[in-house]
Amino acid sequence: MRLINVQSFQIEEFHGSNIPKYAILSHTWDTHEASFQQWTRRWTRFGRARKPGFDKIYRTCKQARQDGIPYVWVDTVCIDKSSSAELSEAINSMYLWYTKADVCYVFLGDVTMKSEEIDILNLFRRSRWFTRGWTLQELLAPARVVFYSKEWLHLGTKKALALLISEVTGVEEICVRKMKRVSEYSIAQRMSWAAKRVTTREEDLAYSLLGIFGISMPLLYGEGHQAFRRLQQEIIKVSDDQSIFAFDTSLSNTTLLAHHPSVFADRGHIHPGFQRQITLPFTMTNAGLSMTTPLIRTLSPYWVLALLNCVEVDAGEDEMRRRSLVCLPLFGKNNRFMRAHAPITLIAKTVDDSAVINNEIKDLTTRAETSYLISYFTRMYPIHGNEMDVAMKGFAVNDHHPQGFMLTFPRGMGTYELAAALPSTSLHADISFFFPAHEFGSSVSTVLVERRQLGGMIVFKDRISRGEKTRYVGIHLGLEYPCRKGGNWRCMVVPLESMWYENDLGKTWSDILEAQQAQWQHNGCQWLHYDHADNVLVAARTRFDTLKGQPCEEAIMVEVVFDVDDLLAERDMERLELE
Repeated sequence: MRLINVQSFQIEEFHGSNIPKYAILSHTWDTHEASFQQWTRRWTRFGRARKPGFDKIYRTCKQARQDGIPYVWVDTVCIDKSSSAELSEAINSMYLWYTKADVCYVFLGDVTMKSEEIDILNLFRRSRWFTRGWTLQELLAPARVVFYSKEWLHLGTKKALALLISEVTGVEEICVRKMKRVSEYSIAQRMSWAAKRVTTREEDLAYSLLGIFGISMPLLYGEGHQAFRRLQQEIIKVSDDQSIFAFDTSLSNTTLLAHHPSVFADRGHIHPGFQRQITLPFTMTNAGLSMTTPLIRTLSPYWVLALLNCVEVDAGEDEMRRRSLVCLPLFGKNNRFMRAHAPITLIAKTVDDSAVINNEIKDLTTRAETSYLISYFTRMYPIHGNEMDVAMKGFAVNDHHPQGFMLTFPRGMGTYELAAALPSTSLHADISFFFPAHEFGSSVSTVLVERRQLGGMIVFKDRISRGEKTRYVGIHLGLEYPCRKGGNWRCMVVPLESMWYENDLGKTWSDILEAQQAQWQHNGCQWLHYDHADNVLVAARTRFDTLKGQPCEEAIMVEVVFDVDDLLAERDMERLELE
């Protein structure tokens, strides 16, 4: 490691544990920076002392002398960039060097204090320093950071300005204050911090993040965006955090791995999940990504939801704290999938809401894990192209729907199978969506407004039951009418008598739905998002906007469980194991 002696301005070299106390400079590069070769030539060093690139180094040395620190490190002159080997070693070591520095001086060349009328905090907030890729690690790594203006006047410390820095960077205040380690944040969160940052060379956007993820890798200038891909592959080798896959594929050039940190811009709320068991290994292979996770099935044979080991924690507009499991929509067949764009690239499935009644079962997902492969479109389409075309085109329904229900089965369907839908045109089984179409004849009136509803029912049959003991169960789904985004919805389990289908052939499906509506009104017209009867449970606690308004503008995720007794037994066992 090379350091500048603050008395003689000479560069000295140190190795191993023999490194003295030093300060380190963080700054943004301009067009005329000093170089290692220039600084080591004494006549050049003093001859250009007034040049901005040299002046800030002298000012750094002066500040270090005042602070009683004998050496400083400055990236422009302490690295011989003509040596690719030295540059690679320095970049892989840089996070550690900033961490071990006694203090980091941040020089903000675009923040001036010459005029008293200037809003210094606003200038500070808009400084170029907060937009550069390399300065993220220079903010996070050192324990002590001091900011200086263009005139080298003291602006404040990182701890004193932590709240403002957090607002500008998206990094939590406790992380800025070094009260929480960077490694405690999910991959997605750390990527989100870099989402809006830029570097002069494309590869440096990846190389500047090496220390933040605890990664070392060779530098290959000229590889372009492949550098960011390599970074993710190296992260996967050492981390079991699946939030690395929680990026927005609608903004990405690729779907397997992200092409740029910007696709994580809205992923700052995705936290590491609390795992009841060790996450099984996942690896990148020559065929794609090999993973083992729980899979949430749908009515469609061609798309599923993969449950990742991370959670989204968010406080909504009502300040209620919500925790959601992160699900990855996948298209494919025979446990070979590709990432989906429709109806959305990522689904946060609500499991914990401070507004939810405490006696609800929060997480309905199976603990059973399935091994599968997520491959590339170019590999999957030639094999299952025709079937997947049908499934994907199904999302582009002809009729416009403001809202619709997405049917999922977090523990599978067991011995149950789809028997009927009322009305039959409401169900799109190929995409597992249900759009209630029956408008009830009776309305619910309040003092100010008359509310009308749309409803429908999906009927399931236990295929191992026979004859008069054949078991049926209905899932009633209803929406407030006229449908609008963010409107009310309800779900109910409807226990059906044996052989209801055969015995009620004389009734129309509208009669059956009207009877359910009357019962709902009798019970107080509650817009329930959770219902449980016998061994069946339905929950509709998650709603999300779709990318292109297809097959509806807003989808409500419905979870149906047919083995509640087994689910309760599993959760009881988990609680005992934690005690």
